Amino acid sequence: MTPLRVRPHLAEILERTRHVVVTFSVLGNLLPEPAVVARQVGDMLREGGFRTSLLIGESDNPFDMLAEAYGVSEEVGRRAEQLVHDAEVDAADWVAGTAGAGEFFEACRGTGRSVAVYAPHSESAVGRYLHRLGLRGLVGPALGRGFAVRNPAVRTLAPVFDAIGVVAHETAVVCATFSAMSAAQRAGAHAIGVERIREPRKMLHGGEGRNAVVRSLTALADAVVECGEPRAG
Repeated sequence: MTPLRVRPHLAEILERTRHVVVTFSVLGNLLPEPAVVARQVGDMLREGGFRTSLLIGESDNPFDMLAEAYGVSEEVGRRAEQLVHDAEVDAADWVAGTAGAGEFFEACRGTGRSVAVYAPHSESAVGRYLHRLGLRGLVGPALGRGFAVRNPAVRTLAPVFDAIGVVAHETAVVCATFSAMSAAQRAGAHAIGVERIREPRKMLHGGEGRNAVVRSLTALADAVVECGEPRAG
């Protein structure tokens, strides 16, 4: 029986969860200076004589600028991709990780739950980061920006589940933002938010379907251990 100290709504999610997808924002930040990278892409476009849309031209979001570059041409997009990739790989060598990540992955593995990572960053940077922190061996698939570019409908996360071969209603997505939680729920999965990494608790609640919010990855690891293996059937 699940101990009462695990909140009932979280316990219900974990009892149904055979698979876990962790969105990368929970683990770290491979673009700690996004405005700088966005400006580099913007400068590259302007120096090449390429016009940008008024709404995007001054954006401090490197992913917006990357999409703008691909909108010019595949070649220009690849040049922009290299700029973003280089910044991410550099950050992978030094940015801090989130406390409790290792404990959480170990708890999942110890209770028979598979773990995958989904990131908006380049796969090589994500792999480099996970290796540096000793986490890569605890994680299965690590999908990155290359996957997202090939699957533009990824806002619902359904293509992620298809790619790693899991069933949505048996999967929990661990998130740091309300938008990610909503994307998980729209795809039929459960959502678990970790507060104060990107957004406070009050912003993470809501949406459709089952969801829960925890104070840290360490607390979530403890809950996974307490709940044990997922319920059969």
